[in-house]
Order: sequence, then structure tokens, then C-alpha cells
Amino acid sequence: MQRTNQGQSEIIFLSAITCLLLILVHVLEMFFFGERQSLNEISSTTYQLSQFGIAIFAVIVGLYLFRQSGSRKKEKRLGAFEVSKVILLFVLWSLFYLVLAKVAMNVEMFTGWKDSILTFAMGDSFYHLSFISVILQFLLFLPLLKLVQTKAGWSILLVVTGMIHYYFVSPVLTEGNAFLTQDGLLLKWLFFFVLGGYLARYWDSVQNLLKKFDRFGLVALIGLIGFEVTYYLMYGSIYQEEWFLMITVPVILISLLGIYQSVRKVVLLDIFLHSIGENTIGLYFIFPFIIFAYSSILPDAIWQKEYFVLVFTLVLGTSVFISKLVRLIVINIEGIKGPVVKTKMLNQQELGIN
Repeated sequence: MQRTNQGQSEIIFLSAITCLLLILVHVLEMFFFGERQSLNEISSTTYQLSQFGIAIFAVIVGLYLFRQSGSRKKEKRLGAFEVSKVILLFVLWSLFYLVLAKVAMNVEMFTGWKDSILTFAMGDSFYHLSFISVILQFLLFLPLLKLVQTKAGWSILLVVTGMIHYYFVSPVLTEGNAFLTQDGLLLKWLFFFVLGGYLARYWDSVQNLLKKFDRFGLVALIGLIGFEVTYYLMYGSIYQEEWFLMITVPVILISLLGIYQSVRKVVLLDIFLHSIGENTIGLYFIFPFIIFAYSSILPDAIWQKEYFVLVFTLVLGTSVFISKLVRLIVINIEGIKGPVVKTKMLNQQELGIN
């Protein structure tokens, strides 16, 4: 049990920071919409930052899945239950956003059965749902990846998937091919899932390193920011480079893990981040709708820079509240079903005995 819980706090912390980043990026973009400024460069930057957040989420998912332990029977049963819940949530939220797009935005999503099914399956019903589709695709490959048991094998796997990632985001391949540019394509993110598994294999070594050099995370983060600023001044935006995510995501993750050694000592901050990190899936599904709702009902005057913190707080607070409320309802429903199932099993056993 102790081994199972090991690393859980760090995963929740990483999830919280990444979720805050995604919400921050999209609220920021809504402010530029509100001020009616030019969106070409802004939209490009916010899109690339969103890609950055999704890449980190992929690493977190890989880390979480490969940190699981226990008997194979228990793991298989738990895995099937979790997968079925994710599939159900994906289908329900996709339908919800399709209806929202039709009713509130008058967007026609149905362009024929073949295209519509592909759109639905790839998570293009609304932004960020594509990543849930990617997770479901990754789960199909998970049994094969679990066959890799050695650290050397994981190193080779990391290099191979890194080459695949670089190839699939290269303009040479994606230019003129709409299918390969979709964010819901697993090959575009497979490297980051494998990076999570690689990190899980070397988890103890990473933790020992960070404990010995407790300021390593902050130094690495400052160094990365300095590198990005220097690169921008010399060559322009770094976000368009194919190798950008492959280099920066591992550095950011190690930096955050190092910083967490200090963050966990600040009790209130740790509790705040934990409340966000443990509701990541719910927040991931709900926050696009909350942003859309506030952009529709709030007056135009509120979309000024001086109100940014207020709107961001409203979006985050509302998203967390609804996510926790839904989670509480689900727990209560499962609590009601639990005794019923146990009673039926007992009755069956009594009938069998009699």
C-alpha cells in the first residue's frame, strides 16, 4: 500500500499546476477577444502553450499508470472500471459540447456520417476533448508497453518515440494533410506518455537527486526561462520549433518536482493545489464550458486587463465547485449501489448454501 501511494502527492501537484496553466491560457485569450485586438500572433502563442499543457498531461498520465502496483487481477479489474468511466465521460461531454455548439453557436458539426464519426472519435467536438481521445488510444497500447521491463528497454523506447514525435509534427509530413495535423492523433503525443513511464522507472533516482539538490528545480526553471528569452531575441518565437516540447517538458517537470519539495511545506498552498489536482479530469471537461458561459453573460466592460484576476478566479472557482459537486454526487450514488450489490451477493450465497 505504501508503494502504491508513493508519488501520488507529486502527481496531484503536477496535475494542479498544469490545469492552472491551461485555464490561465484560455482565460487570457478570452481577454484579447474581449478587447478586439489582433489575434494572429496571440492565438498562435496561446495554442502552442495549450500544446505544452497537453504534453505535460500526457507525461502525468504515463507516470500515473506506470506507478500503479498490486496484483494483476486487481489491477485489471480497477483498470477496466476506470477506462469505462473515462469512455462514458468522453461520450457524454462530447455530446454535450456538440449540442452547445449547435444551439448556442449555430455551428453545424454534422457533415456526413463518416466525417462526423471521425470528428467524434478524435475528440474534435470541442477543444481539449481530443486529448481524452488520445488517452483512450494510448490505453490500447498500454499492455504492449508493460512488456518492457528493463531500464535499457525504456531508454530505447524513449528514443524511438521521440523520433516518431519529431517526424509527426514536422511540416514536411503535416503540411497539406489535415488528418495528421489533428491533436487527437496518438503518434503526436506518444513520446510524452512514454516519458511518463520512463520517469516512473527512474522515480526513486529522481527523488533522491531532488532531495540532495533541493534548489535544483528553481535553478532549472530560471535557466529554461533565460534560454527561451535569449532564443526569442536571437531567432524569434521558440514555440514553432518541432523539438521545443521534447526539450522543455522534461525540464519543466523536473523543475516542478524540485519546487514541490518546498511547496509541500506551505500547508495552505499545498491544500489549495491538492484540491485542484485531485479534480483534474472533472476540471478538464468543465472549464471550457465555464469560460464560454462567462464570456456570454459577463458585460463587455469586464474584459479589461484590470479585471483579469477577478475573471480568472471566477472561472477557476466555479470549475472546481462544479467538479467537486459532480464528484460528490457520483460517490454518493456508488455508496448507495455498494450495499445493494453486497446484499444481492449475500442473498445469492445464502440460496447457494440452502
